[in-house]
Amino acid sequence: MKSTIYSRFKYLVNTQPDHPAIIDERSCVSYNGLDQLCDTLLSRFPSYVPARVGVVMDHSVEMIAAILAIVKAGGAFVPVEPDFPPERMTRYLTECGVDFVVTQEKYSSRLRGFTLFIVGPQINVDATLHPLPDRSVAERPAYIMYSSSYSGYPTGVVVGNTQVVEMADRFGKTFNVTQDDVLLQYSACIVNIFIEEIFGTILNGAMLAIPSAETRNNTERLMKFADDQYVTIVTGFPYLMHELNRLPSLPVTVRTLISGGDQLATDSIGHLLEQVTVYNTYGPTEATCLSTCYCCNNGQTSYSGYYARGKALEGVEIMLLDDDLNQVAVGKEGEICIAGNGVADSFTGDHRNEQMSSIVILPDGTRAARTGDVGRMLPDGNLVLVRRKASEVNILGKRVVTGEVERTLLASGEVTECVVEHYQDEKGAAYLVAYVVPGTQSFSLSWVKSYLAQYLPPYMIPEFFVLLRQIPVTATGEVNTLALPVVLKDSVAG
Repeated sequence: MKSTIYSRFKYLVNTQPDHPAIIDERSCVSYNGLDQLCDTLLSRFPSYVPARVGVVMDHSVEMIAAILAIVKAGGAFVPVEPDFPPERMTRYLTECGVDFVVTQEKYSSRLRGFTLFIVGPQINVDATLHPLPDRSVAERPAYIMYSSSYSGYPTGVVVGNTQVVEMADRFGKTFNVTQDDVLLQYSACIVNIFIEEIFGTILNGAMLAIPSAETRNNTERLMKFADDQYVTIVTGFPYLMHELNRLPSLPVTVRTLISGGDQLATDSIGHLLEQVTVYNTYGPTEATCLSTCYCCNNGQTSYSGYYARGKALEGVEIMLLDDDLNQVAVGKEGEICIAGNGVADSFTGDHRNEQMSSIVILPDGTRAARTGDVGRMLPDGNLVLVRRKASEVNILGKRVVTGEVERTLLASGEVTECVVEHYQDEKGAAYLVAYVVPGTQSFSLSWVKSYLAQYLPPYMIPEFFVLLRQIPVTATGEVNTLALPVVLKDSVAG
């Protein structure tokens, strides 16, 4: 019988019950303690057998216990950060049809209209309820994570228990995770790396260290926390690697850094390579996070100033296909397509049918996910990412389709025409520029940005706005991007 997330976790509870599982800035629990906390929460759920459950919480021991309780109940968790724009948060949870939302009292006013399960700061574990029946099923969804689709509309990617367990296996084998390891939980819950951090840890018998939001937002405090908790593995986006590279040194316990979610520049981790092993990884939401890996310390493979994404991991097949889904030759550009057990089960949301076209069945019957990323296979078998779709960019490790930003600008009523472009600063970090044709003489940028903040998270709001009388177009009526004024940003700004 195939393992589920909970059955894999329960095995570790039975084999190492007293081993520390999670520590945050308030408390620490063992594997057995986390299991009991999971059952205590599950026993109080408004629905004993939920299908989908929202999770809007501060990152903490209680958050991970709630996630485990949801998957043990046979449901799928839908993670949303508490500081998400209210309209966007409501849209995600409504489209998913959540049975209820696990949250904290301080966020209840942002979740009006939903059935809420409030988790307090102190939970009295009821050992008499333990253990409750495990209702998880390998083939059922484990979580739903929203990602911008080809069409530019957010779409929920549905990932099953089996995919998560196999990802945890790949993670553990690739980075040699043991019960002696402590992994830092740094990433937001709306991105892939969060899944790696959580399940790559507690499904491999290691300990997860969760800093507060204030600590996460300060690199020096973050590394002080990592030092205090004897952190050995840190995952994050390239901008975190860049910040760590600027520090005099890392905590002596850190042995491995894992970068993912965006291009990793070869000149941004030189100091880190002198101290620890650094890996560059690739794996979109539709392929359950972790698909390829490259060890940057080898110092041999780079492309246009960026590290390669590496070779396919166990259970993953990487293909580069042309528009007709035929394999391209080594060295030629093609769309990166991923096959294997990690491919997402399905999609949810109002635009799921449009996104389903990204999952294709090849002539030999292989089910593959089209990523929309253009890559090239090097002669040594390492994958390099050449570029993303013209309308897609990665901001702080999060996929942004500029068409969604443009639609939201037009919906404000203050703009008659617009186009959103992305550029890179001196360090290779992407930023957005909005070119707008005002709809009124009283155009107010502050009002427009306030409107955008109701529907878009901060990373999707353009950093710069340029007012134009009209959007330049080519002879065929398409936007002439070459005629748009380029707004430069140095790497120190912002």
